[in-house]
Amino acid sequence: MDILIKNAKVVDGTGVPAYAADIAVTGGRISQIGQITETCGQVIDAAGRVVMPGIIDPHSHADVGIFDPEWSHQRIVQGITTELTGHCGPSPAPNCPEHMDLLRRIYFELTGAGRPFDWPFQDFDGWLKAVEKQKLSANYGFLVGHSTLRVCVMGEKTSKATTGEIRAMQELLDRALNQGAMGLSFGLSYFPGAYADTEELTELARVVKKHDGIIASHRRDEGDRDYESIAEMIQIARETGVRMNLSHVKVTGSANWGKGSGILRLIQEGFDEGLDLSIDAYPYTAGYTQLFKIFPIEVWGDGMESMYVRFSDPAFRQRLIEDTLTGCSGMMATAKGGAAGIQVIQCADAAYDMKTLAQISEEMGQNPAECAIRIIEQCGDGVQMFCFLQDEGELDQIMLYPHTMVISDGAPAGGHKHPRYMGTFSLFLERFVKQQKKLTLEEAVKRMTFMPAQRYRLRDRGMLREGGRADLVVLDWENFQCNCSYEAPMGPSKGISYVLLNGKIAAKDGVYTGEGQGEVLRF
Repeated sequence: MDILIKNAKVVDGTGVPAYAADIAVTGGRISQIGQITETCGQVIDAAGRVVMPGIIDPHSHADVGIFDPEWSHQRIVQGITTELTGHCGPSPAPNCPEHMDLLRRIYFELTGAGRPFDWPFQDFDGWLKAVEKQKLSANYGFLVGHSTLRVCVMGEKTSKATTGEIRAMQELLDRALNQGAMGLSFGLSYFPGAYADTEELTELARVVKKHDGIIASHRRDEGDRDYESIAEMIQIARETGVRMNLSHVKVTGSANWGKGSGILRLIQEGFDEGLDLSIDAYPYTAGYTQLFKIFPIEVWGDGMESMYVRFSDPAFRQRLIEDTLTGCSGMMATAKGGAAGIQVIQCADAAYDMKTLAQISEEMGQNPAECAIRIIEQCGDGVQMFCFLQDEGELDQIMLYPHTMVISDGAPAGGHKHPRYMGTFSLFLERFVKQQKKLTLEEAVKRMTFMPAQRYRLRDRGMLREGGRADLVVLDWENFQCNCSYEAPMGPSKGISYVLLNGKIAAKDGVYTGEGQGEVLRF
């Protein structure tokens, strides 16, 4: 044996009550669980501590940081050992030389990461091989993005896909799934996914079904048309039999608060019908995206150059401001408190950074929409925002729904990050187990380990069992505390004593060790 963990309180991930046991690790796997009398050169005394499976983040954008050592090891110290990426429409592969600039734009703009790397590959196998050459601080699985497929076939076109174009997308998707992609992601509120109709999505779903893959759906709307957007995905699941995951389920906009119960009833009806569904969510009321996305997709969907041209047109600019302020379009009308619910972050000008649009509006003596345009024109399209769009009570209702998996939806963006990147899972444990006592520790751990492992077909991860992969977290539960906030989003959680990745100690007391090698999960 390589490592012996003694005197552990084992929370195995399946939801069963915790039990006392020792755990032996040999050759990257759990070789024994029970009362172990053998000696070992490396012993971890877990007395008074919990041992649980490594956390699986089934919706991560951490793939943009794989090639950057500064970013790649940040989350292992939080107990996250497996990340499933390629969500919300864009993916690095497949790609094509004639549309490379556009493919890069939609990939990096989604996350705001802004650190491009070389793409010496075109197909999905080439992408996976490029990742496999890196020293990985987590295990990674990858979806292929629908937006990427659409750009490869249709370029910048926003028209309905023809039969031939759908067939070409199907062929690219089929090849990617054969090469190891776990499924397909939709990004239907972003360019160019927003322009796909239900027929196009359904035909692609048939290919995913053939491979027993999964669709992770960022739907068309999470506010006024949330119900219809979820119903569209359920209908696709019904018609094709595909495994469908409804990504980051939420109810955004104060006018829509109270609809959460109806949305959960709709989803439950799908479960009761026998459809192959799942959902996920993160425990924060604020989203995180570029500031320009307070405006509708028609303003920015075809690129930043076109957006700036539109801003320079006085008539267009005035109409946009009026529509934004009256709530006819854009995100500002849906945020909690309107302009007070939009906080500018990662802004080059310190006069604006970490202030709400309401505060900036008062200081500048301009309306908030005009202020937003001026900030973008002055500081560029990389300015980010926190947008407080959800009601906390309704958010808790969604998080506590029995079928909800926990996700971060986080990305290693430069500058000021959203706390969900580092803090999602710790906050979930602290809020719902320690503070509210709405979940047992066993139930909460199940939602972060076993449930995503089962849903995404990770056969030997997500639970502690003999023969399974030795991805483990040793947790000082008594002293556990989440240390991430909107103001300070990068604090390692207190109480995560050890993190084992494939049988090696990858983190100890909040410090990355450099040990442990993640794997690329091919499907």
